[in-house]
Amino acid sequence: MLLRINLATKTYLDRRKFNLIAGISLLVLVLLLLFNISRVASNAGKLSSTGKELGLTQGKDAGVPQKDYQEVVARIKFANDIIEKKSFSWITLLDKLEGVVPDGVAISRVEPKPKTEELSIAGVAKTFGNLRQFLENLETSGQFRDVYLLNQSEVTVGDTQQGLSFSINCKVNLK
Repeated sequence: MLLRINLATKTYLDRRKFNLIAGISLLVLVLLLLFNISRVASNAGKLSSTGKELGLTQGKDAGVPQKDYQEVVARIKFANDIIEKKSFSWITLLDKLEGVVPDGVAISRVEPKPKTEELSIAGVAKTFGNLRQFLENLETSGQFRDVYLLNQSEVTVGDTQQGLSFSINCKVNLK
């Protein structure tokens, strides 16, 4: 059997199906194009912000005013000072002091300075002998050094109570 097809008499291409497939393909390509454009725009924004941050970390001027920069530095310094003040143990310091304070001496102020390892102590003693004993205890304890009596003065409370007000400066390992 010999089949013969006459191509001139019949259209073998279904234009309706072809147009539908071409339209769907074009729609998918347009959607992919829009998705890629949005990704490129997003990446460009991220790249720009990353470049600005990188410029700040490398010391380049990224448009931050000097005044704002100084305010941030001041806040950082303030926070670091707070952290440094909390870096030593109050309990350890008070234990050291408890071992050297004799009877007849009352401490009213303890002011540590962690950067210089200095300690300022203020208080009241009943007699000069109590104050002298306190100074000797500080010097011989081995935990305090460079002990200096900054001032002393007589104080009277009411008619009968008398004592000595004093201020001492010394060095101690606060950590």
